[in-house]
Amino acid sequence: MSELNKVDVKAKLVTYAQLAYQLGLVWGRSGNMSLRLDRNHFIITAAGSSLRELSDLDIVECSLDPGKEGEACGEIRPSMEFRMHREIYWIREDVSAILHTQPLFSTLVACSSEIELERAILPESIAYIKKIERVPYQHPGSIALAKEVARRSIEADVLLLENHGVLGVGISAEEVVNKIETLEFLARLTITARSSQSRLKVLPEGIVDKFKQRLKI
Repeated sequence: MSELNKVDVKAKLVTYAQLAYQLGLVWGRSGNMSLRLDRNHFIITAAGSSLRELSDLDIVECSLDPGKEGEACGEIRPSMEFRMHREIYWIREDVSAILHTQPLFSTLVACSSEIELERAILPESIAYIKKIERVPYQHPGSIALAKEVARRSIEADVLLLENHGVLGVGISAEEVVNKIETLEFLARLTITARSSQSRLKVLPEGIVDKFKQRLKI
């Protein structure tokens, strides 16, 4: 990839990372985001960086070369979760953007042992999220977490990381932010209904199938 194109991708990462903060999907210095540069490289937010105030200086380029195991990331330390991003890019060649963060309601669900999310409550969540899956707790930044998240990302594009947060994968920065925003709205709707003792109506499977067919038109 040319240096000019790299500049464009970095600018896009800054724009959508800041948007994630503006949408309330990020708090403090939580969260990390990455974009694929090409088959062998990706860029990711630096360790300790704030998505709210992200700049070009807070972006690190990392290698996807299996021989380097992604460790060659330059002088600036990448997010401690760079291994998780790297493993996903290795296993999902169709993925070009990853967002890992801790929005309030979605994280509450991820930390709950009894709250589950049903996509078939809203057409939008059916359209924007292919599948939601839970990932058992592993320490942040660990190889164990990276490999488990990557394995489960094969089937699900949005993951609830137990006692940790959420992660979304997609083909673009715009898509992945939209997925996490959709997830957060669905979680907020679910939790608000539970607290008011309201029962949410789930769309029947037949109607869901027909809607999915309409999406293909």
